[in-house]
Amino acid sequence: MAGVAMLEGRDIDHMAMSAIEAEITSIHAAGGEIARREREAAATAERTRIASLEDKLKRLNSERYEAATKAQEAAEQLCEHIKLWRSMNADCARVARSLNPKNGAGILDNPDTEIRISRMLAHALKPVSGLRRRFGLISFPEAPLASGDWAETEKKITEAAILAVLKGDDAW
Repeated sequence: MAGVAMLEGRDIDHMAMSAIEAEITSIHAAGGEIARREREAAATAERTRIASLEDKLKRLNSERYEAATKAQEAAEQLCEHIKLWRSMNADCARVARSLNPKNGAGILDNPDTEIRISRMLAHALKPVSGLRRRFGLISFPEAPLASGDWAETEKKITEAAILAVLKGDDAW
């Protein structure tokens, strides 16, 4: 700009030119400062997001361990109750055979009991897998339970055999 003015023989106002150059420099500096502040704000927001995710992961991990502990405790209790149930069925079968040696309540013997209990367990665990037929190494049978209540299901299946023995009925 100053070179054009000089060639044309015009006077150059160096003060105005310096003011304009200073204003342009200030505008560039302000743009740079705005960009730096935006980057700094974005970096702060990202650090905050990461810290929040780390806190969430720590909390979820702790809750996960707690859920695993509760599941283990429930599974151990379930195992103890199933052992008791199987034992009671075996005791009932022995007493039924004592009362009726020809036709004891075979439905209470271990193989039949295990099949019934395994179906009930599969029915109880099925919601864990959703619509799939497997959960890890566990396969779910298609046979639904007559009732969601295990005691009611057991009663419906075994009551006739017990009553037959109690009546002394050889037909069972």
